[in-house]
Amino acid sequence: IIKKNNVKAIFVSEQLPDMDGYDFFYRIKKMNISIPVILIFEEHNEAMVSEAIKKGALDCVLRNTRSFYAYPFVLDRAIARYELETERAEREWLISESQKLWVAVIDGIRDYILITDNELKIFRANKALSEMFNKHPKDLIGLSLSGLFGDDTAKMLKEMSDDRISKTEEKIIGEQTYLISVFPFNYNDKDFNICVMKNISEMYRLKEQLYHSYKLASLGLLISGIAHEINNPITGIITYAELLKMKSKDEQITTGLQKMLNGAERCKHIIENLLIFSRQKSPSRTLESVNDIIDRAIELRSYWLRKNNIEIIRKYSEVPFTLIDPQQIQLVILNILLNAEHAIVDSGIEDGKVIFETLFNADKSKIMIKISDNGCGIPQNIISRIFDPFFTTKPIGTGTGLGLSIAHGIIAEHGGEIKVESKKDEGTTFIIELPYEKQSKGNVQIIT
Repeated sequence: IIKKNNVKAIFVSEQLPDMDGYDFFYRIKKMNISIPVILIFEEHNEAMVSEAIKKGALDCVLRNTRSFYAYPFVLDRAIARYELETERAEREWLISESQKLWVAVIDGIRDYILITDNELKIFRANKALSEMFNKHPKDLIGLSLSGLFGDDTAKMLKEMSDDRISKTEEKIIGEQTYLISVFPFNYNDKDFNICVMKNISEMYRLKEQLYHSYKLASLGLLISGIAHEINNPITGIITYAELLKMKSKDEQITTGLQKMLNGAERCKHIIENLLIFSRQKSPSRTLESVNDIIDRAIELRSYWLRKNNIEIIRKYSEVPFTLIDPQQIQLVILNILLNAEHAIVDSGIEDGKVIFETLFNADKSKIMIKISDNGCGIPQNIISRIFDPFFTTKPIGTGTGLGLSIAHGIIAEHGGEIKVESKKDEGTTFIIELPYEKQSKGNVQIIT
């Protein structure tokens, strides 16, 4: 009856035929009915009134003639109190849910968000920041920034917030680059700062990689035309120099012609590298094992490796066959191996080592090749330029600066990535990632 009719309030006696007033409270709560209930007592009893209010009665009245005339006023008062309490409960629920939603939003952001006071102590922190330190967000409250990030970072954030103006700056913390925004605000007459730290290291790396790719593409078009124009006269020089050498009987002239041939052959080799570097066609791919390709590249340099007392260490995993251009990938391995040889020889190390490691990540469908040496390493001020065309640290006449540029282009053509990690006087590691492909573009399975 209560559910079907638009009942605004209920007067109920403390004693009913089949239940008492308290049982009535229990039943309407069980039925999830929310309505003001006024309990009628036969006689006034403070203890019973108190118990009724606890059980759910909004008000209590006595069953007598004098109190009967007050029932309309009691009803109005009960309805007004009920509506006021309902409105307040709804408002509190909305505030509570809003706070929960706000916390969920802040914790869902993967940037580091923290609130600090003027003493650089953490007032609040989001989940991303706490996970960085393997803590719960509550455990960070009260900790100092210098204790978490170090004195230099704390000093830097202090300088950003001193003038109480919103700022955004790029800062390097450790080996990572962050876009840091500081927003000052006042709460309960106290100054605080909201600090948002966004790690943009990967964005910078991708930006540099994209810039490098554009630069190589533009330079490749220019080089292709120049190389073809030079190749024809160089071929003529080599041909006629060899003919003259065959006909010459003068030893001095023969020696000069041989020097001319050596120089022309070197020019031709450079032009061939330029053409490889600039060519636009897709690689000719077959199903190959990267372990076998590495072995073939090592075999080509075996004599020089023995001569320079350089040990080759193989750490091969069971890497599946994948679709790659074997000649191109072998050229990449050779270029990196040559750099490793030179780095070891230049450092004067007697027990040089080059480590080849292969790995397969099935989850990411990637094949990884790591080539490490214990040579002289690459200075940090030039490490970002080593893939640039014609950049070389070798003396004039011993290097063209194209080896790593060609390697970078070949790996990019395969849809892969090549990176370098190095420390001066400690060695260098090149990391090559290639996508694992076992089918041709026509989706035809290749079986060996």
